[in-house]
Amino acid sequence: MATGRRAVLIGGAALLAAGGLGGAAWHDRVEDRRAAAAEPAADEVSHAATADSSGDTAVRQGIQQLLDRRAAAVLARDQAALAATVPAAAQALRDSQAAMLANLAQVPLAGWEYRIQALDAYPLPPVLPETERRAARVQLAYRLSGFDTEPVTATQYLTFTRQDGRWLLGSDSDHPGGDTQLWDLGPVTVVHGRSCLVLGLRGQSTLQAIADEADRAVPAVSAVWGRGWGERTVLLAPLGSDQFGRLLGVDPLGYSSIAAVTTGELGPSEAGRTERITVNPQVWDSLNALGRRVVTTHETTHVATRAITEQWTPRWLSEGAANWTGYLGTGRTPRQIAPELLADVAAGRIPAALPADPAFDGSASGLPQAYEQAWFACRSVVQRHGEPRLVALYAAVAATGGSGGQDAAVDAALRRTLGTGLTAFTALWRQDLLAAAKSKT
Repeated sequence: MATGRRAVLIGGAALLAAGGLGGAAWHDRVEDRRAAAAEPAADEVSHAATADSSGDTAVRQGIQQLLDRRAAAVLARDQAALAATVPAAAQALRDSQAAMLANLAQVPLAGWEYRIQALDAYPLPPVLPETERRAARVQLAYRLSGFDTEPVTATQYLTFTRQDGRWLLGSDSDHPGGDTQLWDLGPVTVVHGRSCLVLGLRGQSTLQAIADEADRAVPAVSAVWGRGWGERTVLLAPLGSDQFGRLLGVDPLGYSSIAAVTTGELGPSEAGRTERITVNPQVWDSLNALGRRVVTTHETTHVATRAITEQWTPRWLSEGAANWTGYLGTGRTPRQIAPELLADVAAGRIPAALPADPAFDGSASGLPQAYEQAWFACRSVVQRHGEPRLVALYAAVAATGGSGGQDAAVDAALRRTLGTGLTAFTALWRQDLLAAAKSKT
């Protein structure tokens, strides 16, 4: 599902059964930002091509110098310097820029840079003909101290105007789209955990509770997936569902049962970036302590496994592995974790195959079953071969390179790590389902 902003949703999550966990149900999403930096919209491409072919080097350099001054002002928390990059007559824009800087006061920035991606990126509203303006798509790249060795990027659409030979920021609202950041929505409160950073617009006690769960989740995840993933998390806690939707560029109504979203760029080359976990406040608040623990551990697993998750990694494996890790040590039984699935199996309705990726989409019918089947598939691996083999299988799928397609990659990885192919593994998984459905525990 494309968000229309910067990313393609490629993963689903787990489904928590309501029994004893609070809330009706929750999902999370894993978002692949690799497509983000990828391709601008078609109209932007045509504008950018025109600009690039015109050799407008002086304009580009002048605007980039302005952006460099703005970046330096943000890092120095220098409100006067930031105001000097905006026309004196544009008081509303100056006020909004000052508010943004104030909202960032607690955020521990290690880096803040702007880079022009395209000039003439969108059509501008008409103004007096003597006014020289340029519409640009700009990339913001920022780093959080102690958490990002590689920058997190966001897209902005900005209009620049030339006054007295100087380029200034004329508007940040001439073009819809772009990425909303937490500090665009209000003053950010920061809570530092032992191995996490929580940035939020909620009360201090709520943010501290999220940090406590995140700190507990990190060693729990490392106990399964090893210590080579950075062992730190960054969590964003907006105040309401509308803010949650704005941060992700989605309709919040479609996420009314989704507790959290993990955004990330896949593959080992992205290991220097600490991906963000965004908490959906309404769903989070409906969960009890156990539910929040499972959610946070599940999300942290996505952060830990992101470097060995690829486009061809099946969602039953990525989501099943995250749920397997999330439920470890909770004492929940298969009947409590997969109630709908085992009830169907007991009634003779046994799934013929592992769930395909589309089964995890939010609008798919039988969504709970897909998540339950995914958890149970990973349970089968662990029950028959041990937990280290689940970790090895996950890495082996990524290592195949995806040649031949997803099924071929999974089949090869299964043979390498478990000694059985996809067809045989599916049959064993179905046998395990039948045994669990017959069990009284």
